Amino acid sequence: MYPVKLGFDEAFRRAQSLIDNGHHAEALVTAVFTIEKTLRRALRFAIVSRGFTSKQADLIIGRAGFAQLKDLWTCFVPASAQLRDLLSSTQLQCINDAAAMRNKLVHGTRAYQASECRSRATATLAVLRVLRSGLQSHLGSDGWSRLPVRRKPALTWSPPKPAA
Repeated sequence: MYPVKLGFDEAFRRAQSLIDNGHHAEALVTAVFTIEKTLRRALRFAIVSRGFTSKQADLIIGRAGFAQLKDLWTCFVPASAQLRDLLSSTQLQCINDAAAMRNKLVHGTRAYQASECRSRATATLAVLRVLRSGLQSHLGSDGWSRLPVRRKPALTWSPPKPAA
């Protein structure tokens, strides 16, 4: 939705202006998309930092949604930067609920009241700020700065030793 070159503050401001101008459903969609984009880029940073190439990182992440990003997160991110360490369980649940709501809105399976979309979008944007600061302090990248590029893998191959 918003290119990374705009920066986090501008993306946040645009999502907040959707709420302020009464476009609550669009604000919800934008807030969830922005969280997913932030997680996707931070995960890509972690995968490349582990020694995978940038192309491999793109293949691993693919078009993963929030549920798949959470699963991939546990594999590639250091133990000190797991999502449960960055966000509380209520904040994670807020993102889960907002993502489910967004999916139902986008696919046309359910319509929500504007007030419900507004409250969920506002809560999601608050979690987004917490997530960004946690990513910066624990991972070293907030997902909005320039990502490193790795063209050659730096992984080492060490097969397990056969059992005696």
